[in-house]
Amino acid sequence: MIRKLIVTVFAVLTASAAFANTRPPVIGHTYSASHLMDESEFATFLDRLDAEMLDSKVQLRNVNVKSLKLDLLESKELENSNNRCLQSLDNVREDIQELTQKQTLKFDLLLLIDLNELARNLDALDQGLVNPGTKGGSRAARKSLDYAREVLGIDAALAPRISAFQYHILAFTGVIDATLDQAEQEAPQPPTQK
Repeated sequence: MIRKLIVTVFAVLTASAAFANTRPPVIGHTYSASHLMDESEFATFLDRLDAEMLDSKVQLRNVNVKSLKLDLLESKELENSNNRCLQSLDNVREDIQELTQKQTLKFDLLLLIDLNELARNLDALDQGLVNPGTKGGSRAARKSLDYAREVLGIDAALAPRISAFQYHILAFTGVIDATLDQAEQEAPQPPTQK
């Protein structure tokens, strides 16, 4: 039952991640098959991801929606979208801290969920920045596109990290599955009645 639940959750997360990241990954290390990171590799991965999330947070804080001279409703929507991205970044960083303390499948799945949520929120923010109804003319439109380019850069850098982490989780669940199978095989069998 637990195994089926894990496989189902992973399938849903993988499918949602596939649709959240429809752009091809940019420069970065990606894995072409399931890859279980060893402790050192996983620690390095988490450190880099945390540093990238911190840099991304600084970049998103520099997005000044008010300078785009949007109408009140659009300005509020973009500001809320930016705040959702910042909250997602905080959630990812909290998950990273948990995984730094102890790696468990639960924390791995929480991080994957939050990474996918961040990707969706970045896509929404990017879309809002590309299609604003600016009243400030070409200067405000150019600024909006510059912000959109920054957000798109964050999103593009995130895509290969999500893929690598998905492969890691897939391999990790494979190890757990094999361990459970082995434990079932080694468990004493009750005597059969004749």
